Amino acid sequence: MKTNKVSSVSSLPADLKPRILKRARELFFRYGYSRLSMDQLAGDLGISKATLYRYFPDKEALLRAVMTGTREWLLSQLQAIVRDNRLPVKVRLTAYLEFVSRFLSGLSRDFIRDLRQKLPDLWQEMETFRRQQVFPLVSEVILEGVRKGEIKSNLDGRLFLEMFWYLVQEFMNPDWIISHDYSPSELLASIIDVIFHGIFVEEKPGKMAGGQPAGKGRKK
Repeated sequence: MKTNKVSSVSSLPADLKPRILKRARELFFRYGYSRLSMDQLAGDLGISKATLYRYFPDKEALLRAVMTGTREWLLSQLQAIVRDNRLPVKVRLTAYLEFVSRFLSGLSRDFIRDLRQKLPDLWQEMETFRRQQVFPLVSEVILEGVRKGEIKSNLDGRLFLEMFWYLVQEFMNPDWIISHDYSPSELLASIIDVIFHGIFVEEKPGKMAGGQPAGKGRKK
């Protein structure tokens, strides 16, 4: 009697695991952890659920693998931006913040909420990654800007970053995002705009604060 031969992982296409991780990241980020099932992912990829389970024993293991790969990818991209010494510090810092903004724009509220509420240890891993690897990377370019005279010499770079990240952390709180009509990318863009450009309208040349022309005080 013939027996059916079960294919092993090694007999499957070499690019299948990276393809699973890439698509899983897209769908997790869009729909959240709770709403995406292994059945749905397998159907989307055009493979059987059994094949999917040969690589990942369950959905949580898949998400953890996705987040590990995401951290590695993010760090490599940010390092490439920050350490491109051919560019001025301002250009690099702007490119860094724009990259982060684009990344955050791909995270749905559902995903942020699920990560924090259902997998708090994974959420904490991302927080640790931010503090221990991403934060020093930005500190590096800001302090370089101070040394080169591209950023105000009296700016405390580390304090500036503490303020920036504090605002990001407070407003990127899933509970705040869920209860307000802002996307993560919109929040970050607003924070960047206020910190870098302030809240006051730039005065026109020849004008004093309050709208009086410079050099023309009150008549005696």
